[in-house]
Amino acid sequence: MRIGVECGGTFTDLVVLDDDGRLRSTDKVFSTPADPSEAVRTALHRLNSHLTNGAEILHGSTVATNALIERKGARVGLIVTSGFKDIVFLQRQDRAQMYDLKLVKPEPLVARADIIEIDERLNETGEPLRSIDVQQARSAVKRLIDRGVDAIAVSLLHSYANPDHEAIVAQIVHELAPEMTIALSSQSAREFREYERTTTTTIDAFLRPRVANYIDRLTADVAQLGSRAMQVMQSNGGTVPAQTASRNPLTMLRSGPAAGVAGAIAVAGAIGEQKIVTMDMGGTSTDVAVIRNGEADLTTETVADGLPVRVPMVDIVAVGAGGGSLADVDSGGLLTVGPQSAGADPGPVAYGRGGTQPTVTDANLVRGLLRPETFLGGKSQLNLTAAEQSLAQLGEQLGRTPSEVAEDIFRLASVHMATAIRMTTTERGHEVSEYTLCAYGGAGAMHAATVADELNIKKVIVPPYNGLASAYGLLTADFRREFSTTRLTNLSRIDDNGLRSFLNDLKTEALEQLKNEDAILESATFVFTADMRYVGQGFEVIVPISEPDSPNVTHLADSFSEVQERRYGFVDSNKDIQLVTLRLTVSVPAESTALPRVEIMSNDDMYQQPIVEHGKSVSAQFRRRNGLSIGTTIDGPSVIEDDTSTTYVPTGWVATVDDNTNLILERDHR
Repeated sequence: MRIGVECGGTFTDLVVLDDDGRLRSTDKVFSTPADPSEAVRTALHRLNSHLTNGAEILHGSTVATNALIERKGARVGLIVTSGFKDIVFLQRQDRAQMYDLKLVKPEPLVARADIIEIDERLNETGEPLRSIDVQQARSAVKRLIDRGVDAIAVSLLHSYANPDHEAIVAQIVHELAPEMTIALSSQSAREFREYERTTTTTIDAFLRPRVANYIDRLTADVAQLGSRAMQVMQSNGGTVPAQTASRNPLTMLRSGPAAGVAGAIAVAGAIGEQKIVTMDMGGTSTDVAVIRNGEADLTTETVADGLPVRVPMVDIVAVGAGGGSLADVDSGGLLTVGPQSAGADPGPVAYGRGGTQPTVTDANLVRGLLRPETFLGGKSQLNLTAAEQSLAQLGEQLGRTPSEVAEDIFRLASVHMATAIRMTTTERGHEVSEYTLCAYGGAGAMHAATVADELNIKKVIVPPYNGLASAYGLLTADFRREFSTTRLTNLSRIDDNGLRSFLNDLKTEALEQLKNEDAILESATFVFTADMRYVGQGFEVIVPISEPDSPNVTHLADSFSEVQERRYGFVDSNKDIQLVTLRLTVSVPAESTALPRVEIMSNDDMYQQPIVEHGKSVSAQFRRRNGLSIGTTIDGPSVIEDDTSTTYVPTGWVATVDDNTNLILERDHR
């Protein structure tokens, strides 16, 4: 038995598959932001014991992301090279708004009083220019211990090229405070760029105690249920054993959205769709990712709560447009939707949990797209009257009726999502209309066709149980670990043998670390990429390295030119090309997992009810998804309901149930 549990901002989702791939149980419970593990335990304890006994648990969680956003983590002390005490405060000069005179830089995770400099110096190749002053390092560690820090981060200049000095500091910490959490930049982010590397290391130290405590408690609870193991989803789209994730909390940032992408790849690949855009609309936000040739785009850096994090992850663009996104009127009298969200607590007005400000969910209820009595399969009743009253108050400020405001909110939220998709496609040189949209999450299928209209996308896939797609995605994900090292050098200065040596060194280091983690690598694959740029260029592009056992520098340069032209629209044959960072992905295929299928019932109940569409009340048919047999075609306007989500088929669109029980939405050209 395999159980996927994904903890989101509003709901925690659960899916159970048996060893034959049959869907045995699903559940959806409200998340518990104060203690995310509480919702996970609730979902697991609601299962029958015969499902949990001997099962493998696969878990995706927002605990690391929430801890960082809420700044609820360890008190961190930082040790740096002499002269670099202010690096986390100086930051970078780039800014989201060029002429914002009121710009406030993000607050570092470490207080200036808890940063101590020590004498030592390496050059960019790792050669010692000044040996480390061991006594001074010992004094620095003692001072931080006396100050009462919970964790110590160490980020010494150019330690990505030579970790020896950081290793000396680590040994001192272990001697003086064996239980102290320590994060070394040579392990947390073995890459150049001092600010990003230092900040990433402080985030690692900040998160590790809280994440470790969360995983330890959850692992113990899982063991009491009789489960045999727990795997944790990483932000790169792969899973690792729980204890590995506990030691590497950075890899858990955005693990839930990455799980949804893994599930979307499996669903789309089964019907031959290799070029898709995913749209995961939950209660708090919508997450968008691009899939080409069955693989998700990866990024090597993201920003979390304003701070850069150097860790490989699925390239997901998030926009504050979820079911719980708050609608309001700004100072200019214009309607706004998000990014603030009602979340799980208090939630939308219609939930009756204390919310007073209208949300996207309230708008969809007032439009008639949601029926109060069928929400979550009838497990929860929505309050239509309360939702109408909240929209009426908003409408008074806008001079609009509640139903008009509801449709305005719906369309504005859809525009936000379309904008996020353009950012991942059009703005990166890809024609968005050539993609298929895969919509999931509790609210994704509600907005999918409207978003597709905005982007001229012709086809939408809505998977079975799409409201639980992230939980299912956990069950499809491979084991995956990422390793990197900066090797700053011009391609003209190395030959094929030199490149091969770089790759072999990285692979040897990775295998040694995986051996210490008892990883099983019998069927492992090793994929190398390189971050590359022109000399003097500010940012790199990721270039695949084909045939790493016999690499060719000339072929690598040609590959860089192809990627550079696709991303930026130009190449410069007169510029030297620079190899910056080498990366290695080690993956082991997951157990074969059957695709989820809707269990079709014999009865197909159909209701005719009015909905608001283009400012008018029109009659729409309401159908139960488990009453639709394979090959069934439904014209819009219609609404298709299941226990985890609702699919809206607008006028001019048609929905068809395919052989895998996916809903395929396409424009009606008849």
